[in-house]
Amino acid sequence: MNIVLAIFLFIHGFAHIVGFLVYWKIMKNKDVEFKTTIFPGEFNIGGAGIRVVGLFYLVTALAFGYLGYELLAGINIFWEYIWRVTIVSLVLCIIGWPDTKFGVVANVILILFLLVNDHFHWIV
Repeated sequence: MNIVLAIFLFIHGFAHIVGFLVYWKIMKNKDVEFKTTIFPGEFNIGGAGIRVVGLFYLVTALAFGYLGYELLAGINIFWEYIWRVTIVSLVLCIIGWPDTKFGVVANVILILFLLVNDHFHWIV
């Protein structure tokens, strides 16, 4: 189960890297356009503000990657960090809606797994 969760965390982290690259205009993607608004176009935070959001995407990506590494390396991970990173990821996905709708689904799946893991202790 550690390997499955680690792979899920790596994939989810990679998705956050894409968010960083788009918000920093490093990658141009026809499916995801650069914009300076959050909360489905409600608030325009400008170029500098959206780059700050992009930095949060990068930090979240690195955190998911590191947590996946900890699982594979057998390091005793701290579950509260997975919860925190998942909540930050969910907030980022909500402010980036609708482009991030699949991220919301991934976060909900991760939250459900964490809740079930608290009961069954698949990963200690």
